[in-house]
Amino acid sequence: MPTARMSVNEDLFDGCLHHSQLPGRLAAALCRLAQGASLREVELRLEAFGSVRLHRQGQDWQIALAPDAASLRKTGDARAPATGVDDAVRAAEARPGDERAIGASAPSQGPDCVCVLDAGRETGELRLGWPQPPDEAELEIWRAFLSRCAKLVRRCEFQRWSEQRLGRALWLVGSSQPLLEMEQFIERTSHSRLPVVLSGEPGTEKAMLAAAIHGYGPLRERAFVEINCAEPLGTPEQWFQRARGGTLFLSGIDQLAPALQAQLPQFMHSHLAQWLGGAQMADVRIIAASTADLAQLVQEGAFSAALFMELDFLSLVIPPLRQRPEDIAPLVRAILLRHGFEAQEKISHTLIATCQAHRWPENLFELERVIARLAVMSNGGPIGQADILQHTPWVAGQLRVPACSLRQDQTRDIDEQAPELPAAERWVRCAVAGDAGALKSLHDGLRRALLYLGEHYMQSITLGQLAAQAHVSPSHLTYLFRSELGIAFKPFLQCIRVHKAKEILSGNVRKRITEVAGSVGFADLSHFEKSFRRIVGCSAREFRRSG
Repeated sequence: MPTARMSVNEDLFDGCLHHSQLPGRLAAALCRLAQGASLREVELRLEAFGSVRLHRQGQDWQIALAPDAASLRKTGDARAPATGVDDAVRAAEARPGDERAIGASAPSQGPDCVCVLDAGRETGELRLGWPQPPDEAELEIWRAFLSRCAKLVRRCEFQRWSEQRLGRALWLVGSSQPLLEMEQFIERTSHSRLPVVLSGEPGTEKAMLAAAIHGYGPLRERAFVEINCAEPLGTPEQWFQRARGGTLFLSGIDQLAPALQAQLPQFMHSHLAQWLGGAQMADVRIIAASTADLAQLVQEGAFSAALFMELDFLSLVIPPLRQRPEDIAPLVRAILLRHGFEAQEKISHTLIATCQAHRWPENLFELERVIARLAVMSNGGPIGQADILQHTPWVAGQLRVPACSLRQDQTRDIDEQAPELPAAERWVRCAVAGDAGALKSLHDGLRRALLYLGEHYMQSITLGQLAAQAHVSPSHLTYLFRSELGIAFKPFLQCIRVHKAKEILSGNVRKRITEVAGSVGFADLSHFEKSFRRIVGCSAREFRRSG
């Protein structure tokens, strides 16, 4: 199966997305999936975000976007071909209901067979037109896409709701297993009226999850009232009055004064019948958030046992950021976009690797401050090692800094410090050296893959081809790269190629940069230069001049 099709589901959750961009992203994803199938027509209908339709003409596709299914129509006129999928998507976004061909157009015939996949909970449906019934393996690809699509739609619905009701766009970022489990908790608890307790370290997304539980469910159009329990305004009675019919979010309930803890039961409906009052407030759903362990506080006599028992129906411990390294890269992209920067211009492999290695004691709050500071304070181009060392040294940990990435006032005796290399660089060196012994701690399939990359890095290699050499499935190989190396297959291959380019540049001062790029597997000089700067922190020419 082509790598492009396999990476579609992963790319859907890559960074932050404004809800208005959802049809365009889904259209691009559908194009990539459909290009590897024998489909004649694809239509994705979303209740809240309109429709996307792909229609094959010869070997090419036409794309149509519409704000709703009723306005999706076929124009019937042939238009100038677009230069690629992205151009076709942009053209369709600019003129909803219009169609634009990818490549040349030719007459087409209608499908002989239609499969309808339901996204569930009135999210929408996916209609696939085939010339003949597809096999189960092909359908499983589309089911996986639709499952992720449904989650993405719900995230966009929550974002749009938070913009309208809270005045800021909130977004669940990432696709790590811990985050997907949190999202499942949100979906299940959003349709209940039972109390919820959210606990986690400082800086975890407790407030956003509380808003999501409210915004995902049937109470979304009702009141959502947040109370800062450390310095609350008003009385518990006033809090409940404001939240009538909706949700009362008690933020930092572990800091609520004992006197106010004692007052809350006067207005709460007791699900345990601990008290019989509070019936007039039975329609208020309570979500509480705490940094401390409430059960421990109860044992220490610092929190009301009766109140804790009443709240502790549905509980979630939010995992700290250090346990979610897969979410770092999309979070960094989202933060850069939120602060007005182009993510692709600022992100480097060094930045992501450094962030994944840091423990983030203040979690997302610290990550937000660090990335925003680096984006503002760094010079143009990707954020490199020198920027991290100068502006956020506590995050740098042990970095090996090439001389070319240091400014004149930052030069130092790097060899005396002898810091450890980032983990990815270690595995790159082992792969290039063909050191099977140094790779013995890795999974057998991953070890075979790294040894193959170290020998064939200059060739065009797909994930499917590499998986065949490793004797594992492509999906399992993807998991092995991320879980054991902390980096995906494509970035790792780029690291190997750049590593080999550095060796050539260091030993051959006459070889042209274009020749160096081609010799290590880069077909495009621009791609090589961008990859080199992102990984090394400087251009190939600067690296050569630095010696």
